[in-house]
Amino acid sequence: MSSTMFTAPAMAQSVDRSADAGPGPTEIVVTAQRRAESLQRVPVSVTAVSQEVIRSQNLNDLTQVSRAAPSLQVGTDNSFAVRGVGTLAFAGTIDSSVALAIDEVNLGRPLLNSPMLNDVARVEVLNGPQGLLFGKNASAGLLSIVTTRPKIGEYSSSTNIEAAMRSTPGSDRNAPGVILRETLNIPVTATSALRLSGLYSYQEPGTTYVGTPDAGTRHDLNARSYSLKAKYLAELTEKLTLYMIGDYNENHGIAGIFDNSYRQLDPTSLNIGPLAADGITAGRKTLLFGGDADQFRDIKTGGAQGQLNYLLDSGIEISNIFAWRFYTQDQAVDGDYTSSNGLNINATQGRYEQYSNELRVALPAGNRLSGQAGLYWFKSKLDTARQLGGNSYLSEAAAAASPFCVGPNVAASCARVNVAQVGSDRNYVLDTESYAAFGQLTYDVTDSLKLIAGGRVTQDKIQLDLTQNQLNYFQTLSGPRGTYAADYKNTDFSWKFGGQYQATRDVMFYGFYGRGYKGPGFNDSFPTATANVVVREETSKTGEIGIKSSFLDRRLTLNISAFHTNFNNFQVQSFEPSLATFVVQNAAKVISKGIEAQIIAAPFAGLTINGSASLLSSKFDSFAGAQCYPTQTSKGCSSTVSTFDASGMTLPAAPKFTSTVQVQYEVQTDGSIKPFIQGNWYHRSSINYVVNQAPGAGIGAIDIFGASLGAKIGDGMRLSIFCKNCTNKINPTAIGIDSGDTNARSPRGAPTPKLSYTQQWGLDSVRTIGLNFGFDF
Repeated sequence: MSSTMFTAPAMAQSVDRSADAGPGPTEIVVTAQRRAESLQRVPVSVTAVSQEVIRSQNLNDLTQVSRAAPSLQVGTDNSFAVRGVGTLAFAGTIDSSVALAIDEVNLGRPLLNSPMLNDVARVEVLNGPQGLLFGKNASAGLLSIVTTRPKIGEYSSSTNIEAAMRSTPGSDRNAPGVILRETLNIPVTATSALRLSGLYSYQEPGTTYVGTPDAGTRHDLNARSYSLKAKYLAELTEKLTLYMIGDYNENHGIAGIFDNSYRQLDPTSLNIGPLAADGITAGRKTLLFGGDADQFRDIKTGGAQGQLNYLLDSGIEISNIFAWRFYTQDQAVDGDYTSSNGLNINATQGRYEQYSNELRVALPAGNRLSGQAGLYWFKSKLDTARQLGGNSYLSEAAAAASPFCVGPNVAASCARVNVAQVGSDRNYVLDTESYAAFGQLTYDVTDSLKLIAGGRVTQDKIQLDLTQNQLNYFQTLSGPRGTYAADYKNTDFSWKFGGQYQATRDVMFYGFYGRGYKGPGFNDSFPTATANVVVREETSKTGEIGIKSSFLDRRLTLNISAFHTNFNNFQVQSFEPSLATFVVQNAAKVISKGIEAQIIAAPFAGLTINGSASLLSSKFDSFAGAQCYPTQTSKGCSSTVSTFDASGMTLPAAPKFTSTVQVQYEVQTDGSIKPFIQGNWYHRSSINYVVNQAPGAGIGAIDIFGASLGAKIGDGMRLSIFCKNCTNKINPTAIGIDSGDTNARSPRGAPTPKLSYTQQWGLDSVRTIGLNFGFDF
């Protein structure tokens, strides 16, 4: 059995492997440096999840892929962190520290990646800064989805049906799910082919709604997805290739994204009464939630791209890829998750478009001097409207009376009508344009020793036009009413140099040092009319060394890497006490360091064992603006001191140790039926989900087990029964401090902060048992 069936540090296309042939498992081919290389010869740390792993573990989206990649963690609202570092500011006006790409096109916003996985060749996690060769803003890492290319001269069909049932703790209802996938590969001419793929998914979560909806509100709770994708590949001549892709996707429902419940309440919490009215008791295993206001999420994404590749007689390849991507967003969540009006309005509407073009020239890989150079252009526009609003659990009569004056039937003494007791609104347009020139060269000093050097010059221009708080609130959040504008421009040089030494045919050492870059952005509101809302560029410097080795005729592969990264001007959301609000700013420095290891073993025919592990220390080197949690008395916090320096504290969702193991055995038979059994184990040490390490936001070590049992029948049929999270380890994807209790005030307006916790759930937070059937011809 090929080791490519399992998680492996890989990206793949094709490569001349004559020098790497051996009796062991099939060589894994990677393009981690935008060129085809053997995994064991590429001098970077990469983890890839192959098509077979995605299929055997029933991984349906990127959040589930984290169970097969130890360096990848998922945080609040399904944001990503690599090596413990992710985006710690939740504003649409800044970029992600972990970049996303699909089929070599970088995605400017995470929402562009909302489609479920379908017809995917592999998912790649590139550890550490990757902006040098993979577009913009990959200061912490890159997640890359590579879909299967059309196959010329082949007509084929691939059908996959998955039916499953989830556990629903605290409820006696059923939670079914079904995913239907179909892919057709159709020859068009002797030198071209079309590949069509479609997906339909319906998923009910492990959480259960027990609220009382108001008349006229929309409660779209279960997740539904539709996806269509067309790919056309044509070999126009022996040297000229055209590859075009177009897709359209819809995602509806809040399941897996906004499944929130209350984990722990302060004894005097504002939420106690409303939760009791819904029959909910807060707890670590509480998956019940309420809500009387709108709860829905509609996301539409799509785009088109075209790529031309031309191979010169000299072996130099010229390629150009142009892409357009978009999304529209319309969502609303009952912000207090109860059937009373604490914070009933949390709504966002937006549209985003991006255009990009990358021109690359690659030198022949077999030359003593090899590598590539190119030009990159990116332009995007984000148009967003957001509103928060609620009555802090006031009765309708109290809200309508003075001084709150909320609603259509306010008291006669009110000078104005307010839409809510507390709230804010903002409408902004963010324009971004980026230009870059890049290159990376490798020089073979000897047959064994190679030197590597690269650089990238990037210029970013951004502009923000914002109108905020045009509606009336008794207490307005996030700054004064008005229309504001800001712009910023920056030019940066990022670089990398290193080398690799092939000690023997099967042992390679490598090392490099480089500078990463993430572009600037803005705070998404003006806390004062004259505030400087520019969030400057984030930079990082990384050193990495590693060894890649194979033994026993390549039946055993062992790869180890060690890294150390310093982040400067780290973009983070911090509390500004003088403004009594959160702002996004360059408030921190971060140090991330650790060791990563992987082992792949194929001791005998049919058995493959794959294990990966990450030992990590990811801490703030400085962060003077960290917010104290309510009741905190450590770090100098008190009733009059609301911030502290978080120096030395571990970043949110950054475990010290993470490991994954997958074992698969396929019975070697002479017949057409080949039974198989597969098991996987994910272990993560304890973590805390918030910057200030509030005690209730921590979760202990977890162990998640998965398994499947089935058979391959003939050349094209596969049937299996599977379970994910087999032992029903109920675990949240994020824990947060309830903002309503944190900002509570007495009837006279004096602050009375309380410490309560909420938790967010994913589709895999509970046990899932199902059947999977695949048929290819």
